[in-house]
Amino acid sequence: MKRRKNGNKQYFTRMGTRKKVHAFVRVKPTDDFAHEMIRYGDDKRSIDIHLKKDIRRGVVNNQQIDWSFKLDGVLHDASQDLVYETVAKDVVSQALNGYNGNLIN
Repeated sequence: MKRRKNGNKQYFTRMGTRKKVHAFVRVKPTDDFAHEMIRYGDDKRSIDIHLKKDIRRGVVNNQQIDWSFKLDGVLHDASQDLVYETVAKDVVSQALNGYNGNLIN
């Protein structure tokens, strides 16, 4: 901890505490969900997306058709409570204790 002065106030900041950014994806299937396009890793931390090649673009095209993502977690068909417990609970708790926190939806 390092003590700093700001006018008449003194406050403490944590030194040497580095936190990494966590990335999660939540997939909510619908009736017309493209199940054949998405594959989930057995580790529940990776997701692969495959798109069929657009034949209207011609025989020779450089359209990317495969993407792979490694994440901190894949929440497939997860409840709102599970999403909060997994993703937001710690960030909200730390924000209430005065630390910065961000959630991007």
